[in-house]
Amino acid sequence: MEKLKTLQEDPFPGSGSDKERLYVQGREDTYRLHISHTFTAFYRIYEAEKEVHVLAVVPIEQAHKWYGRF
Repeated sequence: MEKLKTLQEDPFPGSGSDKERLYVQGREDTYRLHISHTFTAFYRIYEAEKEVHVLAVVPIEQAHKWYGRF
């Protein structure tokens, strides 16, 4: 939960970060956050509303199968 709370301050990817933008054609921008090399969170940023929506938190092995799903 602590790692997810960091998205409140800065949800965008940056240098030295565990955050990455995923490029999926025809879909809204989706991002992923690695959590302790164990889990991956997928989320979307809604700047106008100043909101971050976490779509799923899954084990990292399962996350590799999910890329492109969001």
